[in-house]
Amino acid sequence: MEHMMMRILAVFTGMTLLLPVAGAEPSSQVAFDVPTVQLLRAADLARGEALAREKKCAKCHGEAGVSDDAEDTNIAGLRASYFYKQLKDYQGGQRDNRSMKKQVRDLDDQQMADLAAWYATREPAPNGTGTANADPAVLELVYRGDPTRLLKSCSSCHGRRGEGGQFDSPPLTGQYPEYFITTMTEFKEGDRANDIYGRMRTTAEALTVEEIEALAAYYSAALPEE
Repeated sequence: MEHMMMRILAVFTGMTLLLPVAGAEPSSQVAFDVPTVQLLRAADLARGEALAREKKCAKCHGEAGVSDDAEDTNIAGLRASYFYKQLKDYQGGQRDNRSMKKQVRDLDDQQMADLAAWYATREPAPNGTGTANADPAVLELVYRGDPTRLLKSCSSCHGRRGEGGQFDSPPLTGQYPEYFITTMTEFKEGDRANDIYGRMRTTAEALTVEEIEALAAYYSAALPEE
């Protein structure tokens, strides 16, 4: 019992370090409030499509939002609210990427909403053809988490089939395993910090490298029908 309490205290101590303090920069400039929801609802798909061509998004993300490079994210089918948040965070410096910051630095909020809404209508990348990892330890992380490490299940935020959740919880399916691993490693090492309340940093820090790789393989495979 004492050992368990020490583990819980250690996790909470780590979480405390991720909470905002006086004078600290917020992890994101986006609040999913009524004005933001209205902005996204007012998005114009035609303007978004034209902007995608103007900004040459296809150079990295493919003509239809599906990249040819496993190191680049597939943006087709991403929820507009999530994609909009990432664009805003690139612009504000909460998410660090020199190329993306240059791409969005002159865009206003409505243009970013238009772009996000356009890609949300594109057909997502299909999952791989391999068989999903049925290792009980992997399925435990996906569907139950690990209470001893205060780990929520992946499905509680990202959906039972990795299809994504509301607002800022992206789909885990339809991405390259290399991108999944890179992203989780960035969260684990604190190189990416635009997750609200530090949720993904806390999760990634608790996972082992082997677990991250196993989850990447699981979500990049063709998941069985439920």
